[in-house]
Amino acid sequence: MSKFFNLNNPIVNFLGRITDIMILNILTVLLCIPVVTAGAAITADYYCCLKIRRDEDSGIIKMYFRSFRENFRQSTILFFIILFLMMIPTFMLYVVLNAYGEAAPSYIKIMLAMAILTVSFLTIMVFPVQSRFSNTVFNTIKSSVILAFSNPFRTLLIIVITVAPFVFAWLYIMFLPVMILFGISVPAFISVMLYNKTFLKMEKAANEAFGVPEPGSDDEHIFVENNDSKS
Repeated sequence: MSKFFNLNNPIVNFLGRITDIMILNILTVLLCIPVVTAGAAITADYYCCLKIRRDEDSGIIKMYFRSFRENFRQSTILFFIILFLMMIPTFMLYVVLNAYGEAAPSYIKIMLAMAILTVSFLTIMVFPVQSRFSNTVFNTIKSSVILAFSNPFRTLLIIVITVAPFVFAWLYIMFLPVMILFGISVPAFISVMLYNKTFLKMEKAANEAFGVPEPGSDDEHIFVENNDSKS
């Protein structure tokens, strides 16, 4: 029995990770409710999921709020940019469906749906990039777009993984508790597993170019441009 509760036991480690991800999810859900804090909350979630994936985590709550605080300003700007871009085709599709219903021309519905997918494709990597790399708003968006196009099939998979829990929670009320406990952080962790190797290559290149601190130091953000400001 004592072996089961050993901290090196794989089962205990797995249960510990599940607990950490659940805590992250609850924190993120709570901090997304005010809306204005949603960007920083999502960024902090991705940051902690990446640290868990790399076994570099030490105190999930402390790490979460550290990232939340450090990225609040820029993550908030990025969030409202994405929200604005996403609301335009989404609102137009809502108006078309409510005004015309089934009589709405199929090509209009397809075009608006494709516009929503395009915005999702171009912005899905913004918060993962923000969580790990220090840069200007413009260059963060630029880097996320380049990263998305570097492997479009992976990007589409990340979009599906990210959106699926929200769709299930919308369609099936019984799925809502699962959404609250795991619906944001589990997709984020799976996404981290998909792009971790790419991030490692980007971090290595940035470290060699600018001589920034190695991961694990007090300053863990990687500067992908020779510019320390976040504007």
